[in-house]
Amino acid sequence: MAKLNIRNCARCKKIFAPAGNEKICPDCRAEEAEMEEHVKAYVRDHRGLTVNQLIEGSGAPAKLIWRMIQQGLFENAGLLDAEYPCANCGKLISKDVYCSECASKLRENAQKFSAALSSKQRAAEKRSQTFSNSMHDMMNGTR
Repeated sequence: MAKLNIRNCARCKKIFAPAGNEKICPDCRAEEAEMEEHVKAYVRDHRGLTVNQLIEGSGAPAKLIWRMIQQGLFENAGLLDAEYPCANCGKLISKDVYCSECASKLRENAQKFSAALSSKQRAAEKRSQTFSNSMHDMMNGTR
């Protein structure tokens, strides 16, 4: 029996069936997309804004604006003080979640972890194969 994938919308709490890893329902996503377009237009029409001026002037939730900043949507829009701390080291950044140094370290650690995991998997497969061979030999009386 297939598991029905449903969840409550993180914004309105309405039950919906997500298409992937969505956390908000289609209605709230449409409202959010509309608000994003409004914020982009507001930034285009009011160059040189600070983040606080954008939040106050656009009427958009601060969380939405900070997410848009993290996604790099205002990189060339002349938005002032659009910096926030790196999620790892606290260095001020204006795009993504991690600064370039922390992102590089995370990638490097992920590669090391992946290599170590592959090495352990190969060793386990070799042990399993050795065990299988010795069991086969025992069953056939060759030992």
